[in-house]
Amino acid sequence: MKTLSATSKAYLEALLDVYEHGTMVSCHNNRGSSTREIEDYRFTIDDPDSKPIVTLDKERNAIIQDYTEKEMKLYLSGTNQVEDYAKISAFWKKIANPNGTLNSAYGHLIWHQKSCGWPEWICGGAGWMDKARDIDPKDVDWMTPWDWALGSLVRDIETRQAYLRFSLPRHQWFGNKDQVCTMHGQFLVRNGKLNFSVVMRSNDMVKGLVYDLPFFVTLQHMMRQALHDHGHNLKVGQYRHMAHSMHIYEADFPRVRKMLGLGGSLTK
Repeated sequence: MKTLSATSKAYLEALLDVYEHGTMVSCHNNRGSSTREIEDYRFTIDDPDSKPIVTLDKERNAIIQDYTEKEMKLYLSGTNQVEDYAKISAFWKKIANPNGTLNSAYGHLIWHQKSCGWPEWICGGAGWMDKARDIDPKDVDWMTPWDWALGSLVRDIETRQAYLRFSLPRHQWFGNKDQVCTMHGQFLVRNGKLNFSVVMRSNDMVKGLVYDLPFFVTLQHMMRQALHDHGHNLKVGQYRHMAHSMHIYEADFPRVRKMLGLGGSLTK
């Protein structure tokens, strides 16, 4: 696992690593081009910042900055409507649910979707459906994933339970084109610092990670501020990233070489 000093540097190091050492995985379905992939790829950033990623391709940097800022605004707004996301990229129309919503609207998932708080004892054992019928939904202490993570830390600043769940069981249906790539994030306070780790099932480095990193680090800074408001004076610690499939699509190889400032063959 590599440990690097800054966000953009970590991205470029990871991009180069996967491009040079990844294994070619042939495409046998409708995904498009084959990929160069490293499984269970990890890296750590010692001093994470949330600025848009900067590469060695100035033209690409302008695109990255523009899209990063627009996507961040959508996440912060809490919308999960495809009509909003389609304004920044037509891609979103291809993966929308039949009702015009998106599953990967991260801001909606963690700040607006109250998916936490249902008592576990209701959802298991004999007669659990009858128990559920006896409870008025208004009496359930519904929470968003963010509420859960922050509340867990406020109750116990050294807890290991302050996780943000992105991928939900309700996303697991055959035919779903928007399977959420991010599984979960975990906040840990150690030695006066707030560390944040994110686990992803799948991470496209060109159209995913380059935009994901600033958002995830933003969450880390936002949680630090929220805890400060609750009387905890913490520093931002490490950001840690793990993707079960970190990959680059073959069609993006020329673009990657420009971002890395490489010359020569496009398919090394």
